[in-house]
Parts: sequence; C-alpha cells; structure tokens
Amino acid sequence: MSKRETGSGGEAGILAVIALGSNLGDSAATLAAAARQIAAAPEISLVALSGTYTSRPAHVAEQPLFKNAVMLARTTLSPLELLQLLQSTESAFGRVRDGEGSVPYGPRTLDLDIIDIEGIVCHGPDLTLPHPESLRRAFVVTPLLEISPHHVLADNTAVNTRHIECGEIIDGPVPESRQGAAEEAEAESGIAELAHGSFQDPSTPVAGSACRAGRLSVCATPIGNLGDITLRVLQALQDADVVYCEDTRITRRLTTHYHIQTPLRRADAHRLPALLPALLAELEAGRHLAYVSDAGMPGISDPGALLVASVREAGYSVEVLPGASALTTALAAAGIKARSSYFGGFFPRKTGAGTRLLTELAELEDTTLVFYESVYRTAKTLQLIAELLPTRRVVMARELTKLYEEVLTGTAGDLVELLAQRSAEGRKLKGEIVLLIAPESG
Repeated sequence: MSKRETGSGGEAGILAVIALGSNLGDSAATLAAAARQIAAAPEISLVALSGTYTSRPAHVAEQPLFKNAVMLARTTLSPLELLQLLQSTESAFGRVRDGEGSVPYGPRTLDLDIIDIEGIVCHGPDLTLPHPESLRRAFVVTPLLEISPHHVLADNTAVNTRHIECGEIIDGPVPESRQGAAEEAEAESGIAELAHGSFQDPSTPVAGSACRAGRLSVCATPIGNLGDITLRVLQALQDADVVYCEDTRITRRLTTHYHIQTPLRRADAHRLPALLPALLAELEAGRHLAYVSDAGMPGISDPGALLVASVREAGYSVEVLPGASALTTALAAAGIKARSSYFGGFFPRKTGAGTRLLTELAELEDTTLVFYESVYRTAKTLQLIAELLPTRRVVMARELTKLYEEVLTGTAGDLVELLAQRSAEGRKLKGEIVLLIAPESG
C-alpha cells in the first residue's frame, strides 16, 4: 500500500471520499453533527459536502429509509488511520437504545464508510479500496456526481451515470425553496445548512477553527391558550438554530401562530436518547438550540430532564425560560389551603402501584397531593382514591386555560358519580386532567 503526501494540486494530504448514513432517530441532525466532528479533526480539511438525500436500504427492505450524504476531504491520515477515525466517530454516536442503555449489538446510530482515497488501490483484510459497493449501489455513487463529477476512482474509472445501476434513490438534496415547507424538508435541511453555512467556502480549512460555545434554551409553552407565552420564549424560539420538541405537529401550531420559521426537529422520549450525541455535537459547533414540550414547562413529566442533565454534564450552558405550567395553574385554581404540596407526575397505571403510593402518601401531613392523569383512566383513579381516602376533598382540573376549562371539587366518590352520570348522558370526558387531593384538614 502506498500513500501520497500531496494531491494533484500540490496541497498537503490526499483526497478521500467518505459516505455518511443514518436511519435511526433524527438522521439529518446526526449526519450534520457527524460531518462537523469529522471535519474538526486536525488531520482533515473539508473540500466539499453534499446535501442530504434519501435511499432505500440495499439488503433489508423492512428497515427505515436512510438519510445519506458524502463528504470530499483532504487528509494526511493513512487509509487505515482514517478508517479508525471513522470507527471512533461511529462509536461516539453509539447504537440503538432499548430504554435502559445501548444494545451491545444493536444497529448503529451512524454508519460511515470510505468510498475511495486518491491514488490508493488496496485489497486486504482490514481495508478494501475502492469501496466494494461503490460501483454497485446508487446511493453511494450518486452524491459524487454532485460534489465531484470528474472524480476518478482508484481503478482509474470515472464516476458517471454508467455506474448508477442498483438501489433506488427516493429524492435528492433539499432545494432551498422547499426548506421549512414541511417537517421532512426541515429535517433534511440540517446538513444542507452545514454545507452552505459553516462550510460555505470549501477552500477554507475547517480544522482547528474556533467556534462560540453553544447553549440550550429550555422554553415553557402555553398549556392551552396560545397567548400564555412570554416575550423571552418567543425571542428564544426565533433566535435558535433549531427547536427540538416532543411533536412537531403540535409545536408547529405555536410557531406558525407567531410567524416563527425556525426548523423543528422531533425529540420525544423514544428518540431523544439516540439523538443526544448529535445534539451535543451541535452545541460543540456553537449552535443555539431550544427545547419545548408539547405544553407547559419542559422537564415536568417529559424527557426534558434527561436532556438538561446531559447538556449540563457535557459542560454547555442551559437557560430555563419560565412560563405556563399545568401544575402551578391547577394548584392556584384548586383553592386548597395546605402548607406544602407533593407532585407525583402521572398517576401509576397499575392498581397495585397506585394503592401502595396513596397508602404511603396518606401519612403526609398538611400536604396537597397532585397528579396528572389521562382522561381514559381518570374514573378508575378516582374510584381508587374514593376507596383509600374517602373523606379527602379532591379537585379535578380539566382543560386549564382553554375555552372549556373546568374545575370540579368534592370527595372522590362525588366525582365518580358525576362522571358516571355524564357518561350515561353520552358526555365523554375530554382534555388534560390534573387531580389534587387535599389533606385531611383541607
């Protein structure tokens, strides 16, 4: 194996073509963060970066669609050293998680490959160049036409449309006119922004460049009435590079109402653990990220707590912008006089767990007990409270700050009878529910 110390133009290093792929979590954000991390290595200078495109998996049809991109870089690393760097980057992004942690042999969050290195022909147990799939898979070859139409592979064949024979390209890079038009376009714009923003001038080396420290803004959003939002939150959502949220459809109603064009990316409880490496890499690159829950204060019975803890542990700034909260609104509306309050999040789904919890909490003196509950389980939970704490006053707050806001009070038995009567009349319980249990003296 040989290694050129200079490229054809006399610049230090040799050209390498690197493929990036991801089909887990927010793939576009993962690709953007991975490209930044690779380009930040002191032995690598970025020459060009493709936009994202979508491809079908080559071998397993039931897999999710891939987001792909290709970068052309100049490097002073040997092929094996470059391969080790890419493998280290893959490891940093981890594998798919099962809720407890990474699955040891689960699918990788990020897939990196060397497609080709200038002037190298190598067939060995550790590395084979050109990449064995480079002439067979359309989703590997196609981006080369975009960023380097005259690139010559190591076997001296030019990359052109003759090599696009297998695989299926779903779409190409996102045109600027489409960015922000839909969730899919916004997700794909992440690496396009990287290409046209941080790497705007391909002739300028990226390695070693200084960047400002990134920060995370945790923003409270309305729990119902869209007017219940602070000026600080609106400014943060406007200024952020990306808004991460539980559900883009819900958050889009808010941002559309206030004419905010910041890209939205989904980061719910299932996606967030796999997104953390890419998100932290964005902060490393100096980006301003905002996080919102579907409604109310993030970190209260949603994945925001994991995000804040991870960002703080990594050493980045976190600012919390206060605002509406169903918890504090319900406490104020209940009119319960108590020295303290206990917030238990969502009430346990299983009867046994709920029984044990209420039995323990019944010992708390002069304390209001507060729980969130689903409309589908509210009647069952009230029945359990009626059995265990029959004399306590209970407040059920529903649809707070909305048009049909309702605050009902009585014993749990009273509320069970009321809901049963409404159900018999065909009036279904709707909306978000907060249950408050007063102390014996309340």
